[in-house]
Amino acid sequence: MKSEPAAPVLLIGDAYTRGRAQAHCGEPLVAAVQSAIDTRLAQARNLLETPSVCAFLGEQARLLQILDPESAAEVNGISDGFGRSVDSVLAYLHLGILADLATDGCSAWSWGTSASGGPLLVKNRDYRGEHALLQRVFLHRDPSRQGKAILCVGSLGSPGAFSSGMNAHGFALADTHVSTRDHGPGLLRYFLMTRLLWNCSSVEEALRTIADVPHAGGGTIVMTDASGACAAVELGHRTHAVETCTPYVVRTNHFLSPECAPSWFPVASDPMATSTKGRYARLRSWLAAQDDCPPLSEVATLMGAHGEDGQEALCRHGEDGDARTISCSIFAPAELRLYFSSREPCAGKWNSFDCRL
Repeated sequence: MKSEPAAPVLLIGDAYTRGRAQAHCGEPLVAAVQSAIDTRLAQARNLLETPSVCAFLGEQARLLQILDPESAAEVNGISDGFGRSVDSVLAYLHLGILADLATDGCSAWSWGTSASGGPLLVKNRDYRGEHALLQRVFLHRDPSRQGKAILCVGSLGSPGAFSSGMNAHGFALADTHVSTRDHGPGLLRYFLMTRLLWNCSSVEEALRTIADVPHAGGGTIVMTDASGACAAVELGHRTHAVETCTPYVVRTNHFLSPECAPSWFPVASDPMATSTKGRYARLRSWLAAQDDCPPLSEVATLMGAHGEDGQEALCRHGEDGDARTISCSIFAPAELRLYFSSREPCAGKWNSFDCRL
């Protein structure tokens, strides 16, 4: 697989400063970010005006200040930079779990270290089309955290690890969306992922952190680290479940564990739920056939695969309404490098980013 070195969008400063800096580095797209926020909120106006949702969002804002002040500061910076209220940005970020309105999907897997290479963390980002324009690779640096940096795939107008990321220790993670009935006050997974990247150097540390905080529920986090440990975490509000498996773990857009699976429900506004089991089966079948950690070229071919031989497509081109594959990330923790396709992986155009820059 050929890749060209590329420079990420560099964000330097405390959490507030990095959040606000997004508007400066993406200045030509400020209007596009504002439009994305305003359009989504307008579409959900009736939902957002219901008393129960208003109360939930108010509690989430209060809890964020307590559970994760840095994420709260980053949201404040994003709000000031893009000229939208904090309440608007928080509502926008929570739309994925409010009545599970999101149309994002994603397929993610990780493979531990082997004799021939690895570990790897891989994600196809299936998301609403407007985020193809807003998508960026960010490198976050905080002067108060010497020797630390986090490389994140995300979107302008959204916090830190809005899709996936890796830190300078070689700890990497990615999320997938799952519709669930098990929501409640707690940390939204985007904030949780960013917190894990700043504070954890291993899967073991991350699992301890996850166990110690309340969650808003919804979605999974797939992770690996430089040692080759890998895990998949399913997030509910009342319960969560962890799978640690060798040599790989896989998640798409449904829960698998006995603890969380009963709360999964595919809704009409979540079209990726129709293909989730087919994508999961295809990934599991391919990985099970590998004798060792697969080379990057074969991984790229897999993630760019369409619906051949009756199999579910992994690279999506509008089969799911507004959602399509807008990027593919292949994190190589031992190299501290991200191999990234900023569009459908079938296009074969890849860049590489160094987490240590």
